[in-house]
Amino acid sequence: MLRRILNYIENLHIDPDADRFQRLDARRLNLFAFSIGVVLLLSGFRDLLFGFKSYFWILFVLGAIFLLLFFFTKARQNMLVCLVGIELSMLLVFFFSSTSGFENGLSLYYFLLFTASLFIFNTRKTSKYIIIVFVTAFVLFLISHYYDFRIFSIGKAGNLEFLKNQRLVTFIIVFSGLSILGYFIILKHFIVLELYQKVLRSEKIISDMRAKLNRKDDMDLENLVKLAMNDDIAFIPKIKSSFPNLYDNLMEINPDITSEEFKLCALLKLGFTTKDIAEYNHISVRTVQTRKSRLRKSFGISADTDLYKWIDTL
Repeated sequence: MLRRILNYIENLHIDPDADRFQRLDARRLNLFAFSIGVVLLLSGFRDLLFGFKSYFWILFVLGAIFLLLFFFTKARQNMLVCLVGIELSMLLVFFFSSTSGFENGLSLYYFLLFTASLFIFNTRKTSKYIIIVFVTAFVLFLISHYYDFRIFSIGKAGNLEFLKNQRLVTFIIVFSGLSILGYFIILKHFIVLELYQKVLRSEKIISDMRAKLNRKDDMDLENLVKLAMNDDIAFIPKIKSSFPNLYDNLMEINPDITSEEFKLCALLKLGFTTKDIAEYNHISVRTVQTRKSRLRKSFGISADTDLYKWIDTL
């Protein structure tokens, strides 16, 4: 149930045709807008429990605004709107952190907003917004520090029970927020690494095929390998047009060849390793090994025959 709710929050209004980086950025903005809205609402209800009705309404309205941004794609994906949202959040942190001294712990929210800005404004065009966020936080913190974080006053702000509750809630929220953003750091790192390794592997496969075929311009190997790596349905028609005799030669040996067997032969023809086939087809290495064994039986290939050399003879 929780997983379905999280999937809904992450994937709301995301274009299914977007690439992996675009989807990752959209999910991050979804989570940011939704989580900020929820945090503001929860903080408002907490203040209401302690009798601060006016602050409850301030936080409630701001929380409602962020939740509305979550449901309206164009507003949420507008970087200027995001900047205004973060700046308003900075002013809230400045106000509440300057009511009862540094010990209330609310200054920790600055660090959460720092990290959020690094994720949201992650292009060269929007990097200037990061500077604005950092400068704003620095100036506001200096002002609070100058007045010993006691610029504003709230009637019950000095209440010991309230301060303990405030510190605990602040720590939990900041910890949770940084954990979510940290998850996206690791996820994006792995996606970049995976794509980089895929590029290196495709270049090697293409280079080996060029050398083997002794061709340079008469075959679109780049697109062929890309389709194979993406497990695209267009791969089979493309391999048949690139190697027109491959399917016919396989049919002569085994007229009952299956589509799965032909796809495996096509990948072997391109020089894909067992690990490559498993990774790009989202199956286990053991499954690929089993399919190779079945292919040997189906085509009567002896165990001492190299499958790659056998496929190259066709």
